[in-house]
Amino acid sequence: MAEARSSYAETRELLRWRVALVLVALMSTLMLALGFLNASLGLADTARLAWIVFTLNGLSLLALLFLPRRVGSLLFFGTILGLVIFAIGFGWWHGRPLQYWGYLFPVVVVFLLPAWRAMVAMLVFGFFASAVAATQLPSIDVVRFLSVYGLMVCFVTTYALLEERAGRMLRDLSERDGLTRCLNRRRFNEVLARLAAPRAEPAAMGVLLADVDHFKSINDTRGHLEGDRVLVAIAETLHRALQSESESDRASLYRYGGEEFAVLVRDRDAAQLGLLAEALRSAVAAGGNGLEPGEVTVSIGVAGWKQGVEPPESALQRADQALYQAKHAGRNRVVVAP
Repeated sequence: MAEARSSYAETRELLRWRVALVLVALMSTLMLALGFLNASLGLADTARLAWIVFTLNGLSLLALLFLPRRVGSLLFFGTILGLVIFAIGFGWWHGRPLQYWGYLFPVVVVFLLPAWRAMVAMLVFGFFASAVAATQLPSIDVVRFLSVYGLMVCFVTTYALLEERAGRMLRDLSERDGLTRCLNRRRFNEVLARLAAPRAEPAAMGVLLADVDHFKSINDTRGHLEGDRVLVAIAETLHRALQSESESDRASLYRYGGEEFAVLVRDRDAAQLGLLAEALRSAVAAGGNGLEPGEVTVSIGVAGWKQGVEPPESALQRADQALYQAKHAGRNRVVVAP
């Protein structure tokens, strides 16, 4: 759900923050050395540029240490991009060709933008840098710059696309059940832990626990492969029945374990939760996706709670008790916890 970020996203954010810290240290050391070297060579303007970069690096370090990691990282990489553009303009103003600073742009922008947007930004910047260089350098040097820069754009964009694809695959493997393609129990636990956080304004939440009736007999009489087929069919039915809720980001479906599914819902009161659960029960009983009507049924326990007022674990326990009551009342029914 929208308010829960995955552990994959948090890990990536942490790694990006650590990379930014390392780069701050390396760039600060380099700028310190360049500042003294240029000053000793009498190059006051480029020495001044090194000190400007060194100072901004110090401010970036404070941002990384004292602001939220995501904000600090974005500020750091955004500052580097701004410095690259500034350096080329600074060199033009002082009559020194500094177009080689442009080689930094591609490897930094991929930390800020998705691959295709980063490529557009690289191309726009390349035209800017070459236009400035054309006023300071022979045409052959401008061509050389554009050739090397263009190759770098190709390599960096390809790497960024591969990294995005690998990231999506890893996130999918870590968050989804391999059989039913529902979100898995690990993801469910992560979301539940975040929903336990206090809120200034309590939000209406609900949890539905659905258990396949007589599933053990399906495995025992028809085999585990048939049991897997039944689980996949039920998952597809639940997904379809929840489509409007999922598209509006009000509900998410999880494989809770074995033959049990869970649905987390927000912005719905107890009566609406009961109606939603009944719609899910009816959809499964109606068959489809290779199942005959009435061939397989589910029992559903429902509980609502106020986020920030009651811990979600309490609601989960009440939903589990309601599911137990539905089973003992004859199955293929919905019980809403008081």
